[in-house]
Amino acid sequence: MFNALQGTGSYGLDPKDSDVGNRAGTALSCVFAFSSLFAGALFNILGHRVLLILGGLTYALYIGSFLAYQHIHSIVFVVISSCLLGIGAGWLWCAQGAIMMEGEKGRFFSIFWAIFNCGGVLGNVIPLALQWNNPTATSASESAYIAYMVIMVLGAFLTILLLPTSKVFRKDGSNVVKVRYSSPISELKSVFALFKDWRMLALIPMFFASNWVYTYQFTAVNGVNFNARSRYMNSSWYWLAQIIASIAYGAFLDKKEWSRPTRAKYGLILLTAVLAATWAGGVAFQTTYGPVHNIWSDTDKNFVKDPSDFHSIDLVNNTGEYIGPFFLYFFYGVSDAMYQGYSYWLMGALTNDTNMAARYAGFYKFIQNLGGILAPIVQTSTIGNAPSAGHNILNVTGKGMGEIIIAIVLVFVGILGAIPVAYKAVQDHTIEEGDEFVGEKHEVFEDVKA
Repeated sequence: MFNALQGTGSYGLDPKDSDVGNRAGTALSCVFAFSSLFAGALFNILGHRVLLILGGLTYALYIGSFLAYQHIHSIVFVVISSCLLGIGAGWLWCAQGAIMMEGEKGRFFSIFWAIFNCGGVLGNVIPLALQWNNPTATSASESAYIAYMVIMVLGAFLTILLLPTSKVFRKDGSNVVKVRYSSPISELKSVFALFKDWRMLALIPMFFASNWVYTYQFTAVNGVNFNARSRYMNSSWYWLAQIIASIAYGAFLDKKEWSRPTRAKYGLILLTAVLAATWAGGVAFQTTYGPVHNIWSDTDKNFVKDPSDFHSIDLVNNTGEYIGPFFLYFFYGVSDAMYQGYSYWLMGALTNDTNMAARYAGFYKFIQNLGGILAPIVQTSTIGNAPSAGHNILNVTGKGMGEIIIAIVLVFVGILGAIPVAYKAVQDHTIEEGDEFVGEKHEVFEDVKA
């Protein structure tokens, strides 16, 4: 549901309120980053159900803040809710990441990613149906926000039904993990030790770029160039593309005919090719729009970007103009699923230790959200597609091309960082070295062939 709202651009608000969405995203990413870093320790102490329930409920509060903004225009409430979600999201993503990196890495990722993005598809179909007959609408309706909140609350409490890890077994009947829970001190030592692991350090550029592109795709592409119903249609197919790509790419990465190191190399080559083709299309589309002019806003009491510098595409009334950008947005979804899927697969290929996987997932989300902090700053700068009111819009340059160039550079630097991990660190079998750190926890793991 969060993906559905985020994918429409500006979190369902009118494009003129893009600053609100960017500030919320920055606050969310700041707290999310540091919450993620220590969430692995909490996972190993409290277990996954507590983190999933509490984390899930913060999503509903976050959506409620945007509904409230439509009535009271309080950015303070939005920012506070964003910070609370940053804490809860760190817990939730760490818990699911630890579960997902066990066993058959590609298959488990594809199952999770498909279910995860069903929410994004459904979450866009609902408001699309509600606002189909309103082609002039530029923001989400109250009914859409309320529907998101109800589904999020139900989803949070459904996690009660998940089994504790002590009752989860592999196909051979062995426990996934046997744990005497660690002390907080030993867990913190384990978390900080990740900053000494060359494999994690090499993957930092890939982790950093993985959420950076969302700011560009959701706001600079979908949010400012389409009316509301077209944004919902684009977003629903974006997440459907993620489902299709995650299933196909997950099967590719688990292909039994090849050794795991071979899959790592072929997977990286395929990912690079898809990224190159997709972002080439993105550059071509970016040349057709971008901020150049400014207009005075009586609401903001300042100069703001001129909407006429961007497209205003409707899927029904401008079908010919709509088709190309629609497929571009679809392949943005494909490439994102593959990029994040490969990140998770690589981390999973480095360990069969569920508790270490939780730390990896926390580290991943920490670095990922550092990118999420900085991306809105670039977007609202003089080189971005949504320059903030006043100085930035008055000094805008490059028609937004600077923003997409930075995104592309980061994505492919991430690919370069993944090369030594894929070619040197991935082995046919993961051999755990045991718990190196001083603490109370003793774990027993058996290798799972993937």
